Amino acid sequence: MFTFIGGQRPLRCFPLFLVLAAACNPYDYQQGEFNAGPVDAANFPKPYQGEGADPNVSGYLSGKGKFSEVRAFQNGRAAGYYLFPFTVTQLAATDPLFLPQDPRRQPQTPNAYVFDAAPPSPFPAAPRCNAPAGYTYDWRNNETMRLDDQANIFTQLPLATEQPGRSSTFEYIPIVAEIAVTAQGLACQSVKSEQAVTRTVSNPQPTGNFLLWAIIDPSSGVYRVGEQSSPYLLPDGSPNPNYATGLGVQKWGWFGRYYLAYIDGGYVPTQTGAQGLRMRTQTLYVPLRITPAGVRCGSATCQAGQVCASNSCQSCTANRPTPADSCPAGQRCCPSLQTCINPDAGGGTCADIGKVGQGYDVLQARRSDATYSPVCEVRQYIADTGTPARPRQVGELPQSAAAVLALTPTPQQPTLESGVPRYIYCPQVD
Repeated sequence: MFTFIGGQRPLRCFPLFLVLAAACNPYDYQQGEFNAGPVDAANFPKPYQGEGADPNVSGYLSGKGKFSEVRAFQNGRAAGYYLFPFTVTQLAATDPLFLPQDPRRQPQTPNAYVFDAAPPSPFPAAPRCNAPAGYTYDWRNNETMRLDDQANIFTQLPLATEQPGRSSTFEYIPIVAEIAVTAQGLACQSVKSEQAVTRTVSNPQPTGNFLLWAIIDPSSGVYRVGEQSSPYLLPDGSPNPNYATGLGVQKWGWFGRYYLAYIDGGYVPTQTGAQGLRMRTQTLYVPLRITPAGVRCGSATCQAGQVCASNSCQSCTANRPTPADSCPAGQRCCPSLQTCINPDAGGGTCADIGKVGQGYDVLQARRSDATYSPVCEVRQYIADTGTPARPRQVGELPQSAAAVLALTPTPQQPTLESGVPRYIYCPQVD
């Protein structure tokens, strides 16, 4: 990924007796809107560093994390989205969908300067800035930012609060308020900060629109469903057809002359509520319970929902008193956190709690639909089948909202014991 600093003059440091207390700053000799390199993601919240990111704040190694699109379904067809959590503060609020706009408080929805948006796309069909004469972008040249476009300007980074002996906390929400500006007449990438916007762009106008633009570690790869970050070659030496570089999904922007990466989820529909402006959602459906795949038992694979006891595949007969407890003597229990369904019917079957982001989620709308929102309200549904009834296996689950709503009972808000959040950010990318 891009880690070098473009366009800088050589660093010059003078002896202490000449400059006395002056510090050696690599940007002391820079003028104007220079490229200061990538933003430092060491203090980003974990969800915005990527899965597998370096856990250390001091000496943070960027680019170890990655962002993988969640496999999902919409109207019977394959779909996908990227998953980001609501903050603890949001989920505990009276209205988690309220859009806070007070700059004195956290969380907030900071401004972003958006160049020549063409709704429903937040990007122009063609850049209006002036590219250098004869310039053609070539990704193989390792350019930090392409010079035939003007990247959008952010005014706030996602930061976590670190306290010794405690888990980090954060109030960042990946929503920005759109300020409309134009790059007409500007040299491409000549504006890299809010200060430059206010200096060079006339009449920036708030549009009242909001965008889900999730800022991420710029060195972390972003992958679509089915793409792999490794290996490049298969064991037989042939190219891996699923290998991807992790480039192409993320967009690039500026913050205070530093460049950053973000995932564009598009415009967030809003409505007026009791507290003020609030986000509108689409519904995301997950099963309350599923029957897990069969476990290995000796040289055989058990049927779905069976347990391996006394080296043979059998039905479950009891639940553990608590997930951490041992199975009662003489009983056959499911693995920890699973539940034995119908243990007294002679054919008890193990069931696992359905989770968000496991590949069987059902989305109400695609990004191209009028009802699309990059904010999802989660609903759990019950989809039992057979006699005696058991939760369905993953391959038996519905793949459309219509099929989910045809079930009985009606899908409900997530139960507390399931640990499933009521709301998530679920941006789909074009």
